[in-house]
Amino acid sequence: MNMKPGKHLSGLAAVALLTSLMAACGGGGGSAAKTEPPKTGAEPAANKEPVEIVFYSPNAGRTPEQFMKENGNAIKEKFPHVTVKFVQYAKGTETADLLASGQPLDIIISSTSTINELVDYNLQYDITELIKKYKYDLNRLEPSAVQFMQGFAGGGMYGLPIRSNTFLLFYNKNLFDKFGVSYPKEGSTWDDIYELAKKMTRTEGGTQYFGLVTSYSHMITNNQLSIPSYDTRTDKVMIEDDKFKAVVNNFARFYQIADQKYASDLLTKHADLFKKDQAAAMYAYYGSEMIGYPATFDWDIISMPYFKEAMGVAPQQSPAYFSIASLSKHKEQAFEIISYLTSDEFQTRQSKDGTMPTLLDKTVQSSFAQTQADFKGKNIKAYFSEKTAPISNKDKYNNIAAGKASTAFQEIVTGKKDTNTALRDAAEAARKAVDAEKAKK
Repeated sequence: MNMKPGKHLSGLAAVALLTSLMAACGGGGGSAAKTEPPKTGAEPAANKEPVEIVFYSPNAGRTPEQFMKENGNAIKEKFPHVTVKFVQYAKGTETADLLASGQPLDIIISSTSTINELVDYNLQYDITELIKKYKYDLNRLEPSAVQFMQGFAGGGMYGLPIRSNTFLLFYNKNLFDKFGVSYPKEGSTWDDIYELAKKMTRTEGGTQYFGLVTSYSHMITNNQLSIPSYDTRTDKVMIEDDKFKAVVNNFARFYQIADQKYASDLLTKHADLFKKDQAAAMYAYYGSEMIGYPATFDWDIISMPYFKEAMGVAPQQSPAYFSIASLSKHKEQAFEIISYLTSDEFQTRQSKDGTMPTLLDKTVQSSFAQTQADFKGKNIKAYFSEKTAPISNKDKYNNIAAGKASTAFQEIVTGKKDTNTALRDAAEAARKAVDAEKAKK
């Protein structure tokens, strides 16, 4: 079994090739081929001796109670010989602290933005041989989530995507009815939604209504054109790139429909404006946003509007990966667990509760949010696009550049700088910051 601590950067160059290969063998949407019995991950491990498996999620606020509800209880039910322990990230339990204290770690939970912790602390472990040994079928999983990990791991796999999230367009049907405007339609372009937003932005009865609110940082980072703020493959800051500028301009215009005095609220209070205040007609955000929310208004969802140059392409997904730590002494048992978490059984279970599955299986997808009363009658199909944008590289350098791009966006919509000046200054600041970080090595 080979660990590849140095390949996560150069390996991203293989993403384009991997994308075409995966498209040929895995497809983009649609059910995976069925066999009897259906594939549900690894075969049962021979060793059923009692074992403690320790989970950890760096840079995340998840509590042990949340983890047990989401994954731990199901693991205990399936594997009664396994004692599940979750170490919560906090002051004193950061990754460096745990390694210094000798805390055992078996499975590390990462997002695309925190996964660099694996290689920063040499915790990555290539599970390719375990995938082969147990004949695990990666083609059952959402292709872009697999491709991102393979690119990050230089062609290997450091973990499996257990759950995901996507970006959708929520809309307040009550407001559209109030103002006599037709609801957003599936297949809309961003230009279509912009025109709709202008109609819905108005002041009435002393209340300022907004056509569309969103989290600009999420929209830019997970954009449908898959353009990163920093490209690891070429060591190039992309903030002044024409595609990046197009993404910024697209979202900035929605902030500029209403008077500029509202810019600060639009930048920071998007969730409240839509859910609590009900002053926003549309909300572009994570599809999980309304799960468990006791809505007091009539709402629905459509797929995210499309860029004209990428029609039919949904935004990048945000998968969560469960990776086996290199220092784990229970790698086979850990692989059995993460395989189970991608099984039809578990994925259906979490799908019903409103957690987006990573399986392509249509039956699993169609069970989404069945236990969520407020989702009855909603447009669930919007969650599962036939074509998803490839996940762009997201490492610590990209995070640095993204922060500078975020500052530029704020300067643009608040009128402090014009677009060209803001992006030029951000690109220069990002280049200096990335170089300074690299010089620390």
